[in-house]
Amino acid sequence: MHSKNLTFLDKEHLARVKELPCGVCDARGPSDAHHIKQGLHYLCIPLCKDCHQGGFNGIHGQARIWSVMKKDEMTVLNDTVKKLIHP
Repeated sequence: MHSKNLTFLDKEHLARVKELPCGVCDARGPSDAHHIKQGLHYLCIPLCKDCHQGGFNGIHGQARIWSVMKKDEMTVLNDTVKKLIHP
């Protein structure tokens, strides 16, 4: 499903994810909604710009802070779901 085909519920979910702090470094939101698998909007995690796109720390870069914090996409997804269900 591409972003132009987002339902109201998809948009609402993504907005809630973006309100959360970064799932890696806990930086205050708003965060980016990083799609673990493109097009699957319920497999998104909140990431600050550095943990998302940073060349040194970002998941799309060297992901150094991910290693330091002992995090991966699945552990952050688990934490995200928990925060969404039990705010």
